Amino acid sequence: MKPKNLFVLFILALTFTPITSFSQNEKKVENSVYNLDGVFSGAGGKYYLRQLGNEILWYGEEDAVAPTWSNVAHGVIKGNTITVKWADVPKGEILQSGSLVIRINSNDELVLIKQTGEFFATDSWTRIPPN
Repeated sequence: MKPKNLFVLFILALTFTPITSFSQNEKKVENSVYNLDGVFSGAGGKYYLRQLGNEILWYGEEDAVAPTWSNVAHGVIKGNTITVKWADVPKGEILQSGSLVIRINSNDELVLIKQTGEFFATDSWTRIPPN
């Protein structure tokens, strides 16, 4: 199967797979005080976030046409913190993975607090206003 087809299947599977929390002991919070749906710029690229209650999904890429890296992430909002597991996908050349802890400053600004893996980012994300 071609890498591009594998990528599309991965995104579809991620989209339609039931979401579970990282910890089985953690109670799932259905509603969040935040609304993070949208496109954010930062950490060297664009990130397309989708929030479902206290769950976060994203697709990020350096460049839409020929990215050096592109990744997906799944995380949980707890208080003003998002904890995500991320992995690069084969649309880009780099294939790393890890986890991030991100502070939510507002619905429009996210700040990286901690990372594992080689995410190569030390900055923040800012919402790009819709056209």
